[in-house]
Amino acid sequence: MKIGEFSRRNHITQDAIRHYIDLGLLVVDKRGSRYHFTEQNNSELQDILMLKELDFSLNEIQSILCFNRLEGQRSNDFRSFLLSLLERNRERVSEKLKKFVEVEQILRRKIEELNVEEYDRSKRMGFPLSSLSMLRCPACRRPLQIADGSIEHHMLLQAEVFCGCGYQAMVEDGIFIDRRAVKTRIMPTKKEFVQSASPQYINLLYNGTTTLIDYIQAPTGSLDYVLELDSCVGRFLMRYIEHLKEGTTYILLSTDLERLTSLKHNLEREYADNQFIFLCCDLTQLPLAQGSIDRIVSQGMLPKSEHTDHQFLPALVSPLLKPQGLFAGAFWHLGAHQNPNRSFPVETKVYIDRKEITEEIEKLDLSPLDVEELGPVVDCSPYLIFRGQEQYLMLYAGVKHCSYEVLSRPASREVQLSKHRMPNPTANMGLTPW
Repeated sequence: MKIGEFSRRNHITQDAIRHYIDLGLLVVDKRGSRYHFTEQNNSELQDILMLKELDFSLNEIQSILCFNRLEGQRSNDFRSFLLSLLERNRERVSEKLKKFVEVEQILRRKIEELNVEEYDRSKRMGFPLSSLSMLRCPACRRPLQIADGSIEHHMLLQAEVFCGCGYQAMVEDGIFIDRRAVKTRIMPTKKEFVQSASPQYINLLYNGTTTLIDYIQAPTGSLDYVLELDSCVGRFLMRYIEHLKEGTTYILLSTDLERLTSLKHNLEREYADNQFIFLCCDLTQLPLAQGSIDRIVSQGMLPKSEHTDHQFLPALVSPLLKPQGLFAGAFWHLGAHQNPNRSFPVETKVYIDRKEITEEIEKLDLSPLDVEELGPVVDCSPYLIFRGQEQYLMLYAGVKHCSYEVLSRPASREVQLSKHRMPNPTANMGLTPW
């Protein structure tokens, strides 16, 4: 029979058959340029496949077949040889089985740890009563009023929130909600994003995160309140949470109520002893008093977008900082050599230029503490705005109402950069003068 028929009959590819012939596992008669397979070849192939099932390597199978062809399978020498190999394989498989049992037990424990169907609702988080005094009407800046409140464990779980000027909001399941701002963002899952992004991009993002953590750990005053600004709410927190100090309240902001609620329930399971504020409201309508925040961290949130009416993000939030409060931001841009002819959406053209970002930051009431440039990296993930383009990450830390001389480098450098960065051989890791 020809190779095609032989392949179909034995449910094996023609490439595999040719490979077995090249190794000498199959001895096939060749007539001209074509192989001619016999029933003997069919029997030999079945032996090969059976031995593979018994966990023999192709080299070991070749030794067995050669011994058989030399002595015959009924000879005592062959039977003794094959028996020794079978005994050895049985011991090898037995060791693998023990290992697989151990792995299975570990996997079962991990699944049980992660597959939490229910959680203790007595650990519900709410709006801390101690933080109610920082609430302000985003329209007229007067203190907000609270009515019909439900309180548990010094936290506000349900309430109506309003102002005499007409502003209305609510606290529901411990989350401050401005119903006008609630949106559902169509975002990839974390798994989809990780599978689509390159390791180089992920490592660059990781390096940026560790540097931002170093920035907000800098000793520049009190650390009562930290505000996170991130397109993917909670992403920075889950890297920073091991550093979150007792007595610090961490504020999370998103217009995606479903995502914010899911994050809250996850934190209730694992970090109920920490204190959080959950705000479902727009960036331009933050209900927080000016001068109430110690640290603001922005990880890759667009510095200008349609969601802020094209206002510069640090300019929106910097009034919230206390004197000597710190702003730490990560800004993606295309560097000095971006292609001016490349077509970008209108809302992105206002923040692809590092020079423009720098000029906007210089207008703020911030004294620079550190500036760093990471990159470049090129990534084609469909979830990135700058996909397929050489992009950079600028990291900035600035302190409000603090003289440049006090924090100038290198004489009084306050930030000690982390030693836990991932290697990025293409990155320019040196400091950029401001």
